[in-house]
Amino acid sequence: MVKVTAWRQMVANFPNIKAINQAHKQVVQIKQSLGTHRLRLEIANDFGATALVISQLEISLNDRTETLLGRVNGQANFSVPAHQRCWTDWLTLTVQAGDWLKIVTVSPTTSPQTLMQTLDQSRIRLTSAATQRFFGVDAIEIDRRQPAQQLLFFGDSLTNQGYYSAALTQIFTTRFPDQWGVINGGISGNRLLWPGHSTSVWSPSFGAAGLDRLAQLLVEQPVDQLIFMAGLNDLLHPGTGSPVSELPTATEMIAGLLQVEQLAAKTQTKLIRLTVTPFKTSVIDSQAGWTAEKETRRQAINHYLRQFDTTIDVASYVAEPADLAKLAPRFDCGDHIHFSATGGKLVADYIASQLW
Repeated sequence: MVKVTAWRQMVANFPNIKAINQAHKQVVQIKQSLGTHRLRLEIANDFGATALVISQLEISLNDRTETLLGRVNGQANFSVPAHQRCWTDWLTLTVQAGDWLKIVTVSPTTSPQTLMQTLDQSRIRLTSAATQRFFGVDAIEIDRRQPAQQLLFFGDSLTNQGYYSAALTQIFTTRFPDQWGVINGGISGNRLLWPGHSTSVWSPSFGAAGLDRLAQLLVEQPVDQLIFMAGLNDLLHPGTGSPVSELPTATEMIAGLLQVEQLAAKTQTKLIRLTVTPFKTSVIDSQAGWTAEKETRRQAINHYLRQFDTTIDVASYVAEPADLAKLAPRFDCGDHIHFSATGGKLVADYIASQLW
C-alpha cells in the first residue's frame, strides 16, 4: 500500500475577511482524481491566533445520504491548535476517480483566517458561484495499492483561480485516468522573489516568496511534474502598493528562475515552465500596473524562458496580436491580467497540445 496526496489547495492568511462562517456550517465538494478505499483529511489553522474548533466533520460521496464522521484520535469534536494542522483518523470509504467528495464542516469559529480560494468550480464546488473562499480541509491523502504520480501547479492567482489549472487537471485525468494526484500550489498575489509587502488590504494573503514556498513544498511532498507559472506579480506589484525599489531586474528574475530549475533537479521533478503573460493597461488600486520598463523586463525574462525545450510559451499564445504587451480579449476576464473561465480553458487546451 502507498500513501498519495490525492488533492491539496494552498492556504493563505486572510485577516481582512470577517464572518466567512457566520452560518457555522460550510459545505465543500471536491472532485477526486484517484480511487481508494481509505483516506484521511488534513485541517489547516496555519494563521489562526486561536484554536479552530470542529464540532463535526461529515464526509459523503456524490450527494449520498450515508455519511461518515471525521475524527481525530477517535473524537468527532476536536480542535486544531493555533498555527498548526492536523490529520483526521483514517476513514474506510470506497472512492472512484471522478467521484465528488462532500465535506460538511460544522464549527463555532465565525471568522477563521486560514482560508483557501478558488474561482473555478469545476473541481471544487462551494455553496454558490459567488463564494470564493473556504476554510478547514486543505488536503486529502489516500492509501492504495497502485502507485500514482503527483502533479503540482505552482504560481500566483492565475494558478490559484483555477480556470486553467482545473481545466488542465481534467485533461490529465481524462487522458490518464486514476493516475494523478493534484496540488494547486497557487497563491493570489504571490511573488517569486519577495514575500507579501504592500499597502493592499490583501497583502497578508500574498504569502512567503514563491522560491521559499516551492522549496518547502518540494521537500514536504515529492512531485513528479511541476507546471510553473510565476513572475507576473514581481513586475506588476512594485509601484501599485509595493515599493518601486522591489521591482527586480531581468537578471534578478532569471537568477530566481534558475533556482527553480535547481530545486526541480534536486528533487527529480519534471519542470514545465510557462512564460510570463502580458498585463498592459492593467490598473491596481487606481495605479497603472504596467510600464514600458516593466514590459522590457518581461520580454527579457520570456526570452530566457523560451530557450528551454520544456517551456510552453503561453504569453505569446494569449497576447493581443496587434500589441503583444496586452492580454487578448478572448482570454481576459476584464482586468487585463487574469484569465476568464473561457480563457483558462483555452490556455489549458493549448498547454495540453504542447505537452503531448
